Amino acid sequence: MKGKFIVFEGGEGSGKDTHIELLKPKFPDAVFTREPGGTKFGMEMRRLLLEWRESEIDALTELFFFSGARVQSMKEIVSPALASGKTVFSNRWALGTIAYQVYGRDRLDLLDIAQVAIKKAVGDDMPDLTIYLDIDPEVGIKRVESRNDGKTRFDAESVAFHTRVRDGFLKHLPDFGKNAVIDTSGPIEDVQTQIEKALTSAGI
Repeated sequence: MKGKFIVFEGGEGSGKDTHIELLKPKFPDAVFTREPGGTKFGMEMRRLLLEWRESEIDALTELFFFSGARVQSMKEIVSPALASGKTVFSNRWALGTIAYQVYGRDRLDLLDIAQVAIKKAVGDDMPDLTIYLDIDPEVGIKRVESRNDGKTRFDAESVAFHTRVRDGFLKHLPDFGKNAVIDTSGPIEDVQTQIEKALTSAGI
């Protein structure tokens, strides 16, 4: 039997890392991965995309980099794990590319390219559930600024950028099947309870 595929999405400061870590002890046999990352190629792409400061990176370049990392992630990690019956949790996935590179960068002309690249990368392995952790962009940015782990290129973008990202997430979330939108402005415990309820309702 094919495994279940669960994707976490959300803007900066929405708490994806925190809540995924809290789930790990409850799903000890599951595979946890992230985009970009998971594979050696993906980790190198992650470093370049998040840390590059030498010059501006065009939205189309970002789109291709994220898409390339996704192809490797699906081939090396996600698809084999699902085929073997394992549950897979991914910290970000294809919807994030639409939200950030198309909407955040204000490049709606790239939407068709992004959608084709996603279809080519993922094949039939679409998520069984996408959990979108929603946060007001201004609140999310303040959370990021309170951390001590440094800002990425995306953390440092304007409120207008992050507002467009949020709009992109909410507009295209239904394109990725069953989903749950969870407000993460409250206590961590309450948010985690909502996440667990969403997983249970999806049969996970």
